[in-house]
Amino acid sequence: MEFFYDLADSALGTFGLIWRLDTERIKINKIYLPSNKNLLLEKIKKEYPNTKKSNCLEELFSQINKFISGENIKFDLDLLDFEICTGFEKKVLLAEYNIPRGFVSTYSRIAKSIGVPKGARAVGNALASNPFPLIIPCHRAIRSDGSLGGFQGGLVMKKKLLENEGIVLSNGKVSMDKIYY
Repeated sequence: MEFFYDLADSALGTFGLIWRLDTERIKINKIYLPSNKNLLLEKIKKEYPNTKKSNCLEELFSQINKFISGENIKFDLDLLDFEICTGFEKKVLLAEYNIPRGFVSTYSRIAKSIGVPKGARAVGNALASNPFPLIIPCHRAIRSDGSLGGFQGGLVMKKKLLENEGIVLSNGKVSMDKIYY
């Protein structure tokens, strides 16, 4: 299987995409959250050593940049290669995708919404390994007490993304009136 990559700058740093062609349709395999450009390139080359540079995703990069800047963007899920996810991971990612902009949900509520009422930790693990952050807005998952929990890009980035969506934190917590599910 042949993979391609490209990098783009954003207000939060350089982010990257890995994709492949699937019957002449692009399928995103991984999104790297904003980071230092050189470190990001090293990471891509380590994880995908034979990947080739290509710059055919300018529209998607533009959408991601708008999203990072706080615009209300709903991404096309057909671009994502869900074949790399387990059935459970896909359920979690789709539930997370459906949390509207300006709202959050808890790991526990997401677990209940997909029929796994005691699966909060498993939901957290699935989101921690989300291969499609930003397109699947995993920054919208928080702890039951309203605190931020974790995020692949770090808590500063998570807070910034939430603030760009109009979420205000008070004493490090999200107001319970912003909880979805």
